[in-house]
Amino acid sequence: MDIDELLEILERTKEGKLQKIDEDLYARIGERIEELEEKKERAEREEEIARIEDEIRTLKKIRRRIFEARTGKIIKLAWAKVCDIEVEEETDNMTSAEKGLFEKLVELLENFKRLVFEKRRREKYVLVRIRKDVPEFVGIDGKTYKLKREDVVLLPEPNAKALIDGGVAEEIEVKG
Repeated sequence: MDIDELLEILERTKEGKLQKIDEDLYARIGERIEELEEKKERAEREEEIARIEDEIRTLKKIRRRIFEARTGKIIKLAWAKVCDIEVEEETDNMTSAEKGLFEKLVELLENFKRLVFEKRRREKYVLVRIRKDVPEFVGIDGKTYKLKREDVVLLPEPNAKALIDGGVAEEIEVKG
């Protein structure tokens, strides 16, 4: 893994579409940096130490620029997919870690889009007392609930009904 090869990858990365890179590119750069760190410790002459430090700095800078350029493109591709623009060709050029990031970004953006554009009907809430500990769950209102025995909580009606039907909660009647 030499600097000229990485500079070429960096230049291709800056171009329009996401380019294919080796799955282990970042790991190989990291290994090269470690090798140079060890070599630097064994070096005796100041000029050799300075040359090695310069190469380490250059490798770190190139790795960061490749990462930033690719991540920026992945973010834009996720946005494009949520906006129903075809991005399949470029996702083929992602590493497996980048595909994971892309999929999570698409999921987050789609959830946000639904939140913004869906008509939210006004939910009815029910006051309940919890009879048994309930594992953490996300209510239909998007809130995360952590419920313990004897808690009194206001829940969206469908969630409250499910807990009441399951014998885990009981409705508290409010008069008034």
